[in-house]
Amino acid sequence: MQADAPAGTKTGTETYLPSLSLEDYLRDTVPAHPVLKSSVDFGRPGSDEALRALAATTTEFDSDETGRGDTYRRAQQDPSVRWRGMRQLLELAAPSRAPSDTAAPRTVLDVLGGDGTIARAVHDHARELWDRPHILTGDLSGDMVERALAQGLAAIRQAADHLFLADGTMDAALLAYGTHHIAPQERLAAVTEALRVVKDGGHVVLHDFDDASPMARFFTDIVHPHTTAGHDYRHFSRDLLAELFAEAGTPARVVDLYDPLVVRGTTEEEARRRMCAYVADMYGVGAFFATLGGTDACWRLLEEYFQHDTYLSTLPEQTDFTTAPIVYRSEGAFIAEIPRAAIVAVSHKPPT
Repeated sequence: MQADAPAGTKTGTETYLPSLSLEDYLRDTVPAHPVLKSSVDFGRPGSDEALRALAATTTEFDSDETGRGDTYRRAQQDPSVRWRGMRQLLELAAPSRAPSDTAAPRTVLDVLGGDGTIARAVHDHARELWDRPHILTGDLSGDMVERALAQGLAAIRQAADHLFLADGTMDAALLAYGTHHIAPQERLAAVTEALRVVKDGGHVVLHDFDDASPMARFFTDIVHPHTTAGHDYRHFSRDLLAELFAEAGTPARVVDLYDPLVVRGTTEEEARRRMCAYVADMYGVGAFFATLGGTDACWRLLEEYFQHDTYLSTLPEQTDFTTAPIVYRSEGAFIAEIPRAAIVAVSHKPPT
């Protein structure tokens, strides 16, 4: 479908982003981004219904009035905090090719991309990535997508269970950093949609935190009772991930991935303080953290909840993950590191 002829839509004047109609988006935004121009398809069956659902949707990431949107975006201003995990996920989605390979860069759909954190991280760390992928940011939140576009990123507003993209137009798809927000009854559709838009031979990668992990416990005990919107979401397990992809018709292998939060400071105290501020913004628990009595108390809470010894002992294979929050010296700075152990399903779409 051509970008300037949105088949399957009524008039194109429906609200699509906070300050853009679908007609505006197709006319002004899509042609400016080659990846959008070559892949968008608002004429797919069910798109009318999906667009109406989007127009009626408010998410907890739109603003702090609806949850933790503004503070979350503030935390994401420095995308390097999660770069270690992001880089591993991108390598699973689009494995590096030989330096002699002159094929065009791969395009990775970041299904739950927010305001483009992964895309910005790739840009900031370009020197580390000779085989640098292109990132297409998708998200359910209109505010998030609008902010990604304002930063010059290719972005599209869509629900994970109905992607406005043509079949086989992406080299890989990544569902990460919020996959548990997808309702359980919609997860199979989300995986099926990701597989649909990926080319034959491409990968679909789904990242989340094991429902028995320290991260899941932190969400349950700290985030859920102390945020505006709560956090009553069901996390994944290895069995659930495997069953999900098997049901979608493309089996996946499940791997453990070290996905820490990493913050720098000029002193040990500053590094710990900045980490506490980051976690407060990232998870919308700033008001609760303010009651703890300062950085030392906050750090003790993080040490309590991100102790990984017991969880790591249950994994099917031994890992060398850091087991507890630490501060160390590196390259003239103090580094505060909060360990997070994620589970990741990696599926390879077979050639037809």
